[in-house]
Amino acid sequence: MSDSPVLLLTGASGVVGSALLSHLADSGPVVALTHHKPTAGHTRRGDVTRPWLGLTPTDYRELAAAVDVVIHCAALVNFGSAPRNLHRVNVRGVGHVLRFVEDADARLVHCSTAFISRIRPDATLNAYAESKQAGETLVRESGLPATIARISTVIGDTRTGAVARLQAFHYLVGLAMWGHLPFLPCTPATRIDLLPTDVIAAALAALARNPAARDDYWITAGPAALPMQHVVDVGSKTALTMLGERAPRDLGVDLRQLRPRLVDPGLYHDVISSVLTAGTDPDTSPSALRHIPGLMAPYNDAPPFPTSLGDIPGGPPPLTEDHADQALRATCRYLATMPKDTWKMSW
Repeated sequence: MSDSPVLLLTGASGVVGSALLSHLADSGPVVALTHHKPTAGHTRRGDVTRPWLGLTPTDYRELAAAVDVVIHCAALVNFGSAPRNLHRVNVRGVGHVLRFVEDADARLVHCSTAFISRIRPDATLNAYAESKQAGETLVRESGLPATIARISTVIGDTRTGAVARLQAFHYLVGLAMWGHLPFLPCTPATRIDLLPTDVIAAALAALARNPAARDDYWITAGPAALPMQHVVDVGSKTALTMLGERAPRDLGVDLRQLRPRLVDPGLYHDVISSVLTAGTDPDTSPSALRHIPGLMAPYNDAPPFPTSLGDIPGGPPPLTEDHADQALRATCRYLATMPKDTWKMSW
């Protein structure tokens, strides 16, 4: 392998992939494999769910001859997707990537999720986490040189708060900021493991550069996870600051009166959720309301994730609460710039 290995990055237009592609811009040759949205630099249009990554046989052979390391970020992260769709991307897609790694005689950095350790009966993300767990199993059983990066809840860039697209937790925070979620089923001790995209990118880049990297790495905040009450307070204060005294007049509601309140999950299930959806058809009621308990379930009273930050040679140091707070505030400012239609309760 040369001093500047050729990297193939799948999912290069996604939340993690786009941040990593930007981080790698000046560090050596990178080929970005995208399915729909083009990216800057050397891009190949492909599809991990298809044999030969959706490439022609000639293009596949040429790419395999050039690539030294594959960073597999492509994944379906929609918690509401049907299990068959999650399996097609997050399991079958991994199989196709592993075949490419073998044909290229390359090394793999496989992006997984920390939430495979928090599969619970009432969690909305179970089908997603189970598909990622199955993908991990394929990687381990392949016998190929590989490392697995388990990533926790992704928020925006530390400075700008920007993300390539909104995911479930971003919607939850945005809805809470604008008074659409007056109650959250959450225990007082709950802490949220939030990791900014630039930190994730630095960690994955370091794993890609280290030919000795193997086994599992937890790309998480760990003990720097923030209390959910703090997340809610920062979001509410950001919304009020962005709108100033115009908030009650412009929105027709006083956000100060609709700051989300954390309530016992059992009480939320038995009383509050039925009140919030009263008079609506269960099949057509806002999906956000139905998903909130399941989204919060993996966080409530959970012990901190382990973290590998600080243990990756050339990688970022362990996250601090101050750093996590800075990234949270930047993310909330970014979310506050979204059009009001973004927060229609239909995700």
